[in-house]
Amino acid sequence: MTQLAEDYRSEDYADVLAEADAHGIAFRRLKELEEPLCRDMLSYWKELRGVRAMPCPGEIDPVRFARHMPNLLMVQVNWQPFDLTYRLLGGDVVNAHGSNFRGRRVLDSPSHTGRFSEVLFSFYKFVAEQKRPYAVAGTMEYTARGPVSVEAVYLPFSLDGNRTDRILGATVSIELPRR
Repeated sequence: MTQLAEDYRSEDYADVLAEADAHGIAFRRLKELEEPLCRDMLSYWKELRGVRAMPCPGEIDPVRFARHMPNLLMVQVNWQPFDLTYRLLGGDVVNAHGSNFRGRRVLDSPSHTGRFSEVLFSFYKFVAEQKRPYAVAGTMEYTARGPVSVEAVYLPFSLDGNRTDRILGATVSIELPRR
């Protein structure tokens, strides 16, 4: 088991890992990212962050990564009470999911089969709590698109330097032949 999986494995997250595994998704070490988009966005995040734990969302310059916009998503993290809302969805993300759920709560976005919206909610919460980037990869099934190969990196941002307020996701999904 990788250190990333060890970080995530606890009583609170054991069922999330099992559900993600059942959907064909697993952690990938950041240094093992293959997709240029994911590597570029991780590099950009590190550049913005500098010596801080997380960069500020206000520092994001969309012009710097305009070519990647179709593959990006932004999740807003609310802490009192804890909730997650999709704030930005690029065109390729919308196409992969089969609908545009910008402005919707993560738990109210049924674009995946099974309980995967719950898995995403728990995963985003984990990223928010850990305050560091995580990458995932594998194959999964979207309700509108069928099976896809996915690689993604999720990058936390903070308004005050202490608490995660946004998560920027960069994701590449490639449609696979239907079984």
